Amino acid sequence: MDESQLIEIVNPDGVPAAKRSALAARRFETLAGLRVGLLDNNKPNADMFLQFVGSLLQARHPGIQLVAKRKMTRMEADGLAEFAAGCDVVINAFAD
Repeated sequence: MDESQLIEIVNPDGVPAAKRSALAARRFETLAGLRVGLLDNNKPNADMFLQFVGSLLQARHPGIQLVAKRKMTRMEADGLAEFAAGCDVVINAFAD
């Protein structure tokens, strides 16, 4: 067989790499009395996931206040700084 007729098959998967990173420093001992932001990226089921997480948090920390916000586009930044400033902690959900 002529080498010009050979096809080279390449595996695009690459080699899996593991990376460890440290958790962010905790600013609060407990969530009691805090405002917890729930930021939804408008993907399917992100709102349902955040509602579930919010319910769990309220059951464990009855004094927390949940503040929900939905981003309507990937690039939307309007109001995010104000939203974050009005919350003690923010949970950002990406779902499909």
